[in-house]
Amino acid sequence: MLKNLNPREQRLALALGIVALLLVNLLLLPKLMAFTRAGHQKNAELQAQVAAAEGWIAKKDYWAERKDWLEKTEPTLNAAREDSATQLELLQKTARKFGLAITDIQLLQLDPVEFYQPVGARLTVAGPWSGLVQFVSGLQEPELFDVITRFSVKSDDPPPNVQCELEIQRWFHSPETANP
Repeated sequence: MLKNLNPREQRLALALGIVALLLVNLLLLPKLMAFTRAGHQKNAELQAQVAAAEGWIAKKDYWAERKDWLEKTEPTLNAAREDSATQLELLQKTARKFGLAITDIQLLQLDPVEFYQPVGARLTVAGPWSGLVQFVSGLQEPELFDVITRFSVKSDDPPPNVQCELEIQRWFHSPETANP
């Protein structure tokens, strides 16, 4: 078909072909590159998920052992209703042991989470810094299922004394929730 054209028409057809090729490249190439980048990103995400899953599978025995430990030791929600007053008394007794005074206690209404039912209180504790450190470190034992979810410390007038506001939650196994 190009042989039937004169030289000027052949040059114009060639220029038109080059312009069309450039336009196609300018319009389609960015979309193609974006599609390729999205594919690479999705591939990287999937590889990260596979690596994470392989890590969980490698520690399968650890997690099975942890599940058994939870089933044996996690207190039930019925015990929460019976023991809430006892827990508050224990917190006050422990605070006094370390020279602290609990100046304010507020019980919290917490929604159940997928694998446990939290029961919590907001406490304001005042006293010496060393006593506060011992009190808080005593709360962080896995067997107690107590968790400090919020912690704020302010200095009182005498320098070694502090005032601390903290939220403590105790996690209970709830029959309504699924097993971990």
